[in-house]
Amino acid sequence: MMTLFLICLLVGCLVGVLAGLFGIGGGLIIVPILVYLLPMAGVPDSLLMAVALGTSFATIIITGGASAYNHYKAGNIDWSSLKLFAPVVMAATYISSFFVSHLPKEWASKIFAVLVVYLSIKMILSVRAKTGNKPFTNKSAIVGGTLIGIASSGAGIGGGSFIVPFLNARGYEMRQAIGSSSFCGMLLAASGCLSYIVSGWHNAEIPAFSLGYVFLPAVLGITLTSVFTTKFGVILASRLPVAQLKKAFAVFLLLIAIKMIF
Repeated sequence: MMTLFLICLLVGCLVGVLAGLFGIGGGLIIVPILVYLLPMAGVPDSLLMAVALGTSFATIIITGGASAYNHYKAGNIDWSSLKLFAPVVMAATYISSFFVSHLPKEWASKIFAVLVVYLSIKMILSVRAKTGNKPFTNKSAIVGGTLIGIASSGAGIGGGSFIVPFLNARGYEMRQAIGSSSFCGMLLAASGCLSYIVSGWHNAEIPAFSLGYVFLPAVLGITLTSVFTTKFGVILASRLPVAQLKKAFAVFLLLIAIKMIF
């Protein structure tokens, strides 16, 4: 248990920087790591993906909140994107997570890996240097929010990898898209986390120190460090070429996804 906790502290350092830099919650990193770590805590193989996804959402609430706060101070959040888009994302994530949490591990892990491959390829091929000019309408907010919520529930992510390009294509400057994504991602994660808690509440195979499908020691370890390192990611986002960094990050994610598939 102590080894798992110490590794989670290190993971939190990385996740915090990535959250501030790219506007993501870090689930793309957290989930595959937890799949390997959770057996140390006695999580049965059949529940590995459900607990990894639920725990990932729980960490994103705190990490995403810290990232959103730092982006708010930097003036990077456009609140107009949250009025309809954020509630739709939350509702879609909550409902979809019920279905994903009951899938067999083999199916859930393959869905996760396929989503990561898709995101990685999209980042590599179509990261924008310029802001798009598609209108951000109520219809696009509802359709986009629903699809993002469904996809995020299967990957245990705060949706930043979907939300950032979505907002950027609809007129949001990249830093505003990243900052707004951090806040939306925090709300999305809260919805997904609640769904996984409810889904696993009466499961007798869940190990001690769990709240439904959320393993609390891992949440504590990751967030203890991530809340402090998000500010470094926000600083880097203001100084570094984020588009190029996203491409490098995407290659890393692609390697992780391929490993999980095979």
